Amino acid sequence: MESLKKRKLFIYLIVATAFLLVGTFVYALLRDDDPYKYFTGMGDEFDISPDDKHFLFSYYIDGQEGIYKANVDGTDVEQLTSSETDRHHAPKYSHDGTKIIFLSKNPEGINSLYIANEDGSQQKQLIPTSVHVSEAVFSYTGETIYYIGMPAEAFKKAEGETTEGFDLYSVNINGENIKQLTNENYFDMESLIVSHDGKAIYYRLFDMNKEKVTMYSLENKLEKEAAISEALPNDSYYIQLSPNEDKLAYTAIAEESLNSPLYEYELFIIDTEERQPKRLTDFNSSVVAPIFFHHQNQIAFLNYTNWPIDPAKNDLFVLDLGTEELQPVHMAVSNQNSSNWLIKGINQLVNGTTITVIYIIMIGLLITYLHQFHSKRKSYVPAIASLILTIIVFISSVIVAFNVDPWYGIGLGTFAAVLMGCTLLVFGYAFVLNLVGKSRKE
Repeated sequence: MESLKKRKLFIYLIVATAFLLVGTFVYALLRDDDPYKYFTGMGDEFDISPDDKHFLFSYYIDGQEGIYKANVDGTDVEQLTSSETDRHHAPKYSHDGTKIIFLSKNPEGINSLYIANEDGSQQKQLIPTSVHVSEAVFSYTGETIYYIGMPAEAFKKAEGETTEGFDLYSVNINGENIKQLTNENYFDMESLIVSHDGKAIYYRLFDMNKEKVTMYSLENKLEKEAAISEALPNDSYYIQLSPNEDKLAYTAIAEESLNSPLYEYELFIIDTEERQPKRLTDFNSSVVAPIFFHHQNQIAFLNYTNWPIDPAKNDLFVLDLGTEELQPVHMAVSNQNSSNWLIKGINQLVNGTTITVIYIIMIGLLITYLHQFHSKRKSYVPAIASLILTIIVFISSVIVAFNVDPWYGIGLGTFAAVLMGCTLLVFGYAFVLNLVGKSRKE
């Protein structure tokens, strides 16, 4: 009688675990896989007002991203823009501080360029949604906006499906007189900077396995590699010039993380004349988006504290370049309470690790059940079935990679690798279980 109860209990546990596994797996496949859907926190881009009194930044509240303004100490936070469908990010001030521009990302991931007054009023879209804008800055006079763009249709295509890439464009603040300044179809193009005299534009390009700083002359309409580019490491990102162009800040891989599985990115600064780099941070994470203050010897930046997990949790810091004093800035944003705490909790629980653990538990229960109520040989059947499933998924990954899509094939290959790890674990469990059972009988 007691043996029958144990058998029923095992069967109930196995069935319940199987339902939980299937339900979790189906939910993971069908859900909107957007890590920022219910996120609350700072975005990954910001700007400093020309008088150094305000931060202009993007902020998520329950998945909705808008543009905000705050004092440099994080107080008096004011929301300037919002949208029920799009995410507003990448804000920039004009040189006189009277206008701002920002990007608006629609549900398809296409960025549109908008301009508004510094208080967020009179918003106007400047570029049609047929173009994807990745970055934009005001000209020195504030009458023109330079932006990096590519056809939206090309942006949505997978790598290798299009030859179109990014190029530099200009448009006036009324949305008229759009000009294409380069015609190179760059794969990677970012870090737009307008020179101190307004006669050139700097940006970072990826060329021949090296990141380089390129200068586009607005006078002769030619591109050339900037002189400072030679002093930068091969992998340098988020390049930013100081207002008088005597210093250049960038992020690069920390030397101590070169031989580790996960690279860490720290903030560096280099004198444009002496060209001797100096490391400024030691966060052991990923520093992004450095920006110099205009009138003070300070630099602000974001620390991606949970690197490389999404959604990114960014902390804002201000570093005094003279005293090297580091000051965190907490944005006092109100109305941060989530109204979707239940679904948010479920989304956090449903991940690859959870599915893997449930799978191992289910196979382990099957092995234990067969060992307890059948025979030693049969206790290996679930592990063998797991091995067969692993082989089927691996073969499918090869077929898909060659005939459908390489990225889908890589995804299935990764899944097969995880299944193999699980299979080895359950084989080990079955072996130990039988070994222990044999020793007890002896």
